[in-house]
Amino acid sequence: MLSSFAEGLSSLASLQALVFSVAVVFAAYVLRGATGFGAGVVAIPLLALIMPLTVVIPVITTLGIVASLGQSVQEFRHVDWRALRGLALPSVVGLALGLWLFASLDQAFLVKAFAAFIIVYGFWGLLPRRPAWRLAPGALAVAAGGSGGLVATLFGGMAGPFYAIYLRALALDKRRFRASMSSVLLCLGLVRAAGYGSLGFFDRRAIAALVLLAPVMVLAMFLGDRWHAHLDQAKFERVVAVLLAASGIALLLK
Repeated sequence: MLSSFAEGLSSLASLQALVFSVAVVFAAYVLRGATGFGAGVVAIPLLALIMPLTVVIPVITTLGIVASLGQSVQEFRHVDWRALRGLALPSVVGLALGLWLFASLDQAFLVKAFAAFIIVYGFWGLLPRRPAWRLAPGALAVAAGGSGGLVATLFGGMAGPFYAIYLRALALDKRRFRASMSSVLLCLGLVRAAGYGSLGFFDRRAIAALVLLAPVMVLAMFLGDRWHAHLDQAKFERVVAVLLAASGIALLLK
């Protein structure tokens, strides 16, 4: 078992890259603990610089399940179930399409498409005035659920911003928002992980990365939860936007 774990780690990257991955996961899940989402936004593009996307996505999906489970159990009574019901069917449709594309597309093309997506999203996040979302709640749930399910499955955890648009439009308070976000990401993550597993993406490298990074995630979530009350949301969004644009450019040049 130990030799298999060591072989899995050695097949992932160098020692410097493993240290980098630990730092990235720690920062990403501190943010996740504070906001209820955002870990994939930070971790996936950075980890994709040093690991194959087909390893990064199942790993971050699994870490996200554990993170969401902890938050969902802790704040279960604050979940707004009426808000989440409208997301269910559109998310499943988007997820099914994303899983088919993830298994079908060439890895190099997927990386370039992912890089282009996060560059556009990063620069959009830097706009001083973003477009107003004036869709009716039902239509917004369909758009957010379908887009979130597709993007999360195809790119491995970038769904948070799509669901955040919908939940913020419902004017939920900070605690109900975080609890509802964690619950929807938990359900989405469980289905995605089952899909990735059925396609054989949890190989030796992914298991080794999970063993290494899971304790880092738990510590980071604990610290992020303590930071929640003092979070400057606007500053957080600007930092993430710059990081996304820079990571996307680096991926395109990789």
